[in-house]
Amino acid sequence: MLSVILFISKNSAQIIKPDFANIEYASVSGISLTLDIYIPPHISYPYPTIIWIHGGGWQSGSKENVNGTWLIQKGFAIVSINYRLTDKAIHPAQINDCKAAIRWIRANAQKYHFDNNKIGVFGSSAGGHLAALVGSSGDVKDLEGDVGGNLSHSSRVQAVCDWYGPANFLTICGTVPPTSNHCDETSPEGKLIGGDLRTNPDKCKSVSPITYVSKDDPPFLIMHGTADNTVPFHQSVELDSAYKAIGHDVTFIPQPGAGHGGGSFGADSTKQRITDFFNRTLMGKTSVDNEIIPTLFQLFQNFPNPFNPTTTISYAIPKVETRHASSLQLVTLKVYDILGREVATLVREFQQAGYYNSQFSIRQTDGGQVRNSQLPSGVYFYRLTAGNYSETKKMSLSK
Repeated sequence: MLSVILFISKNSAQIIKPDFANIEYASVSGISLTLDIYIPPHISYPYPTIIWIHGGGWQSGSKENVNGTWLIQKGFAIVSINYRLTDKAIHPAQINDCKAAIRWIRANAQKYHFDNNKIGVFGSSAGGHLAALVGSSGDVKDLEGDVGGNLSHSSRVQAVCDWYGPANFLTICGTVPPTSNHCDETSPEGKLIGGDLRTNPDKCKSVSPITYVSKDDPPFLIMHGTADNTVPFHQSVELDSAYKAIGHDVTFIPQPGAGHGGGSFGADSTKQRITDFFNRTLMGKTSVDNEIIPTLFQLFQNFPNPFNPTTTISYAIPKVETRHASSLQLVTLKVYDILGREVATLVREFQQAGYYNSQFSIRQTDGGQVRNSQLPSGVYFYRLTAGNYSETKKMSLSK
């Protein structure tokens, strides 16, 4: 599953060398845990700092597979960390190590000119999972550990960017093609918790970022490919929905057609989106239009069986004041299956701010002919997007 080495940007550590390499932040049972530091040039310190957590299914990869290095030129220090892999230790060792690295950064802030109040975390795949877990478990003693000491320093962060990381081990089984094994003890997830996911619900809850979601968590930016056959798309949908349910600062950006990394994840627009997010959350720069999050955006689902084959959906589009705001916003409403595959587009039109009640009938293409069709029973997600804001909700359809 997550053992695939993930996309590495052209500006990765293959080209940019760290200013400080292989620094030990902790030693556990004879294992040296190290990190690399990249310092932004021509920037006055203290530096806002982004911690990169690599992917690799918790069983491979290293700090050398660093991403996000374009942020160095934007004034951010990057700290890329190693953590214990599953051939050395199981959960909670990995999250203990990540938190230890954050405490080390704060303990050594004066030496390396880090800003203790401006620390973000960024990771992909298994690293996205650990980044999300760092963000959601700020006060969870069972996950803090005492690796590396520095216990007088906080392991909390001020921002999280999660690329396609697993969020809920209780729902990940049986949701992707058979080539991706999530469940048994030989799967990457099974190796992480030390057993079969189906018979270890308590361990699944402990390792899942969604378990600890709360209003005092830092802002989240979540990105996931809709065609990801490694980590199911719905994992990010669930995490986004959990934060939306409590009115939290979360932005979820699906990458249409993208798989497990690659594609649009390397686009300049994606890099700018992440730069804007960290500028807002760590630097307090609020002039970026696409970071404005409406609070009146709502979807009202008809029960018990929406889209089977018709339903009425009510939604509210708020008026958003930005420098380039238009009276019209492009609104789309799409339905996805549990693998993140688009089932249907129900709305795609420009609409003004206001309240809408619309009845839709699913029309699918079959052999070149469009026909009305009922969806089979199962779990689906519908996603409403207006301008630069979007919201996703899960629905269960049964017959």
